[in-house]
Amino acid sequence: MASAVRAAYYFTVEDYLAGERLSQAKHEYLAGAIYAIAGTSVGHDRIAGNIYAEVRQQLRGKACEVFSSDVKVRIRKDAADFFYYPDVTVDCSAAGNASLFAGEPRVLFEVLSPDTERIDRGEKLRNYQAIESLELYALVDQFHVAITVYRRTAAGWTMEFLTEKSDTLVMPSIECTLTLAAVYERTHL
Repeated sequence: MASAVRAAYYFTVEDYLAGERLSQAKHEYLAGAIYAIAGTSVGHDRIAGNIYAEVRQQLRGKACEVFSSDVKVRIRKDAADFFYYPDVTVDCSAAGNASLFAGEPRVLFEVLSPDTERIDRGEKLRNYQAIESLELYALVDQFHVAITVYRRTAAGWTMEFLTEKSDTLVMPSIECTLTLAAVYERTHL
């Protein structure tokens, strides 16, 4: 969720990572520019928390691990680096506790906000699709029961829509499922 303020300086990846270690706030890094991340609404955080809790429970004892929005992902694309903080990340690397970002993100979730939806559906979608390990990217609407799912297949990326609380998001590569009823629990949607 990067803010719309344009950076006036170019920062190296090393500068960015050093700054993130010291900063109280989170920032995204987009090919040399650094953008502050805005806070979220209660509804946004509730949905992200529901996803995190459900996936965490299902991943117990398995190789992959789920992270909240405090863990960033790194993307190298067209000789540029990008760092984002997805709302929920499922990582299947053996990243150590000191790692600064997810090593092999397999599944990413972004909860849409009015200020970030265009970026999440455009720039982030294109950049996330460049992650070799990524198999699923889900965009979760916080105002309607609706999830847009981008799934990597042998033929390329496919898109599907889930719009009923009885629908289930199946994630075979991490052996997890999510009902939309669980995703939207306590949201009054």
